Amino acid sequence: MHNYSTLEIRSMSILIIFFFYFIFKIRAFFKGLGKKSLLDRNKTIKKLKRLSWDDFELLCMEFFEKNGWHVKGNEKKGADGGVDIWMHKKSMMQGQISAIVQCKRYDEALVTIKVIREMYGLMYEHNINKAYIVTTSRFTKECYKFVEEKNIELIDGSKLVEMIN
Repeated sequence: MHNYSTLEIRSMSILIIFFFYFIFKIRAFFKGLGKKSLLDRNKTIKKLKRLSWDDFELLCMEFFEKNGWHVKGNEKKGADGGVDIWMHKKSMMQGQISAIVQCKRYDEALVTIKVIREMYGLMYEHNINKAYIVTTSRFTKECYKFVEEKNIELIDGSKLVEMIN
């Protein structure tokens, strides 16, 4: 049997500590790769359309959060009453601003005037300053006419990609 000297024991201890430190760092690196933000991973319309509806809502939450809003997802599961995201922020000019967002992850279907009218009604029902409707698709021409002079912003797929990038 071999008797190890104090120097050998210390050297092995240091090697073992470095080994575990190295393993920990590699694990953290690979774990971090999977945590890349939804915005960073989905910068094309094709990728946005591949998202599930709930991941699309999370992406929209991240988008608005990065643009200065305090966001809160709808806590109801199932029917959400037309509101996917509740938001607020402070403005120097207007004070506290509140907004609601409806997210529509569509492949090809157009968002219709029905959705826009519903959001307009919800703005007044909840005393909200602004509404956003965000889609991976497009809006009908009626939608753009309806929102003129209203505090509703329509963000279609190509505009969303442009804003993300």
